[in-house]
Amino acid sequence: MKKTVMFLAGVVSAMSLTTQAALPNNAKLTLDKNNIKVWTFKDPKNTVMSYKAETTFDVPIERAVALVLDVNNAPKWVPNVAKAEVLSRDDHKGEFTLYMVLDFPFPLKDRDMVVKGKISKDNNGLISIKNKAITQGKALDANLVRLKNYEGDWTFQKISANKVKVSTTGFADPEGSIPQSVTNMLVEQQPYQMLQKMKAELAKNKSLPALPEVLK
Repeated sequence: MKKTVMFLAGVVSAMSLTTQAALPNNAKLTLDKNNIKVWTFKDPKNTVMSYKAETTFDVPIERAVALVLDVNNAPKWVPNVAKAEVLSRDDHKGEFTLYMVLDFPFPLKDRDMVVKGKISKDNNGLISIKNKAITQGKALDANLVRLKNYEGDWTFQKISANKVKVSTTGFADPEGSIPQSVTNMLVEQQPYQMLQKMKAELAKNKSLPALPEVLK
């Protein structure tokens, strides 16, 4: 059961593939180690726990953003993502739609979702990626459970030429007959693991896709 609990908590954060908003008063710092901080909090509008995680990476801001936007390779470093593909993308408007399949442990069905995303850059150079589940864009698969209540954001703030502050926030309802206590439990662990894996992926000496026109 512990393995399943940690997995489900992880899926909530892994789907956050985010504006710099202030944390609510009920936010609790639940993890602070290896230069990664994770807060969890309850939004009255949602039954599942929300989270925010942040860290800094010693890479240019463009490299960190490019990694997150490299959707097809997300399964290599985003936990529990079995498949990710871009359905549509408008680099001029900074808009995209993507499809993800999430690997759930047996006997639970795997989940999937269609996500609408928006990329933007403000006058201070802060880059944001905001994501929200939508109901259209991909036919339903009887072997999968479609997730409909999900939002997730990334923000990237340039600190210096080779240092960037990265934050990710979000929540996701995994649907189905899964106890809320299970989905809320240990939710801070997966954002931490995801940012750890992101750091390792950024350290690899490999080329990444060019940033969309909206960020240039």
